[in-house]
Amino acid sequence: MKTLQHFIVWIALLACSAALSQSETSETSSNPDTKTEISDENLALFVGTYFLAEGDFELKIVREENDAMFIVSPFSKDPLTVKNETTLHEPTRGVDLELIENDSTALIFTQNGYLTKIKRVSK
Repeated sequence: MKTLQHFIVWIALLACSAALSQSETSETSSNPDTKTEISDENLALFVGTYFLAEGDFELKIVREENDAMFIVSPFSKDPLTVKNETTLHEPTRGVDLELIENDSTALIFTQNGYLTKIKRVSK
């Protein structure tokens, strides 16, 4: 029953975030001049497996050839873009992943006003 509740919460978050992020997505992606460069060292800090307690699932941040970054969950694999030196953005669902200064054990996960810490499970 608990698994069903987690699944329902995840589906509700996913549906709300997809609907709410559409207007923001079109605005951000329509301006190609806003590309921000990020150092290889900072990109490497994001890579790893994290646990999102509220959804009761793990997600991975991977770096593939040509320095493409992706967020991989049990439900999808989505590309990440650079928002600034310490933040990656997943435009489809409006997710921001931000490095925490002096803390390599977690990231700040923000989605449409919802903010939480996701704990690193492994690198």
